[in-house]
Amino acid sequence: MIMMWFIWVWTFAITAVLLVLAGKMSKIQVFSDGVLIDDFMYPAFIPNDAIKSINLVYKMPGVAMRINGYGGLRTWKGFYRLKDIRRGVLYVENHFKGPFIEIKTANDVYYINFKNVEQTQQLYDEMSSTLKLVDESRLNDLPKLSQKRSIVIVVVFVLVLMIPILLLPLLF
Repeated sequence: MIMMWFIWVWTFAITAVLLVLAGKMSKIQVFSDGVLIDDFMYPAFIPNDAIKSINLVYKMPGVAMRINGYGGLRTWKGFYRLKDIRRGVLYVENHFKGPFIEIKTANDVYYINFKNVEQTQQLYDEMSSTLKLVDESRLNDLPKLSQKRSIVIVVVFVLVLMIPILLLPLLF
């Protein structure tokens, strides 16, 4: 009975920690060679030469399906299939209200926003002034964004949850 209680507490604690870390907003930095999105589960670097356009939009396409992502009450992060039949990578704190920064590359469309409209506008202004966009003809040879890190985190999460279950026969 005590072991079952331990398994439940262990599972709840690990799940709570993962949800808290996944729900934290990403730190986004703009450099002259690209945009760095520092996120626990879905980190990304969008190189300057991959960016086709950067726009400030007040409505993003609807989400048709979550492919590999986190969806909280207002927060969407990760890989989603958008209603206009393309893949979107979302780092959105408030999906009910714009503006959203839309970054288009050859393979993906990124949407970024914060709870604070001024913070979103400030990041957009920084991106517009710092990044130099590339000619579209060079975009076809760029690699697609990898989902490898988030898949590894999920596998490790499942393995950590299995530890008490695997130890159960050894205790009895």
